[in-house]
Amino acid sequence: ESHPEAFAFKRLKLNYLQQIAIDPSRWVLPLPPRSSTDDTPISTTTLPSDYTAPSFGVEVYEYLEANALSASLPCRLISLTDTDLDDGTTLLQQDLQILRESATPHHTPLLRLEELEISISWFIRTVQCMKKLTTYPHGKNSITSVSDQENYIMDLVKDGNINTLEWNAAHVKLEEMQSQEAMEDWAMDVLDRVKDIESVSADDYFVREEPCPEEYTRELILN
Repeated sequence: ESHPEAFAFKRLKLNYLQQIAIDPSRWVLPLPPRSSTDDTPISTTTLPSDYTAPSFGVEVYEYLEANALSASLPCRLISLTDTDLDDGTTLLQQDLQILRESATPHHTPLLRLEELEISISWFIRTVQCMKKLTTYPHGKNSITSVSDQENYIMDLVKDGNINTLEWNAAHVKLEEMQSQEAMEDWAMDVLDRVKDIESVSADDYFVREEPCPEEYTRELILN
């Protein structure tokens, strides 16, 4: 009630977020295969004596450097404040109109928020958001490091426990953890590089760690 314009802007951002949530291409970034090779794929029933768990090579970081920001729209939106643009409300409303008039929500035109050249502080907040969303699942895993998961898979190999549900699940989890680690490394590298830009100040790196009070969020969502 004390900041009606800011509240209305957050409501508009929420509506925008709900519209793009149904299009996976705006949230998901497929990564290239791990352990790329021209050799015939390993059999699912036998493993060579020198088997090691698959991992990404340096190519994944080259790929992320070229493509990671193609999945930045949600974080660009989340990190947007009502002071970043002269008329952010109009821009978001125009994009929402484009989304609503699109023939299919999975193939929408390029949005203005995607094309916009943003300030360095907004860019930093966007990458910080991407890093935060990437690292959030770590706390949900009982095994919290890639090396531990790789060791777990090698223990399965030693026990002859391959081509089983447990084996397949372990590899799926490893690939997810490796993907998250690669994305986090890319984000940290980007943030380190922008520190060298003369125009960047300590204030540009400020990112609020605590969310809005629960009662504000509840009012935003339910009303």
